[in-house]
Amino acid sequence: MNKTISPDILRNSFLFKDTETAVLEDIVKHCQRMELPAGETLFEQHTEPDAMYFLEEGQIHVVRHYPDGYEVILATEVPYYVIGELSLLANRPRTGKVVAVGDSDLIRMSRETVVELCQKFPEIAFRGLSHLGNKLYQLNLQVRESAIGNVGARVASVLLLITTNASGETHNSISVTRLARATAMDADVIEYLLNQWAGDGILSINGQQITIHQLDWLKNKAG
Repeated sequence: MNKTISPDILRNSFLFKDTETAVLEDIVKHCQRMELPAGETLFEQHTEPDAMYFLEEGQIHVVRHYPDGYEVILATEVPYYVIGELSLLANRPRTGKVVAVGDSDLIRMSRETVVELCQKFPEIAFRGLSHLGNKLYQLNLQVRESAIGNVGARVASVLLLITTNASGETHNSISVTRLARATAMDADVIEYLLNQWAGDGILSINGQQITIHQLDWLKNKAG
């Protein structure tokens, strides 16, 4: 295999996409190319993050193993995917193992090299922080959507309990904090859900006054 690593390969990653060619030519001197045959494991779940990898050719599975022996393929990735960067940047154990689907070529960058590069080129460190921030933001959205799906029935039930007539009006003021306590959920989740329902025309909110416009929908939601 040709041992020369092209700087353009690194430029396909989030860390180096805007990096000057001269800088990349220096960086690749600190990287190692490696082969991962089909079926072989790159690293195991829970191991320490000693390096990050760039998938140059081939395909890999990211696999999560559970204590009961069950395994789930979390993702299947193709060339230019960056492997193991989150664990390395956060300095936390690997959250899954990585297995080659077919014969794969990778570029390895050690933890020591990443630390040295971040110190030498602060813009690379900033991109790493930005990457972690975006991942955290997306995870927060997913958690919020999951929470809303689970709490929707409880919020619907509470709203039906406080509805005083067939028109869906509530004569008492209902605060988000009160609903959060009643459903054992965070207030920001409740507020997001109510605003979503208001946008869909299920109900309307005027200060702390809630009026339900689609009682049947809410009853179905409550179960």
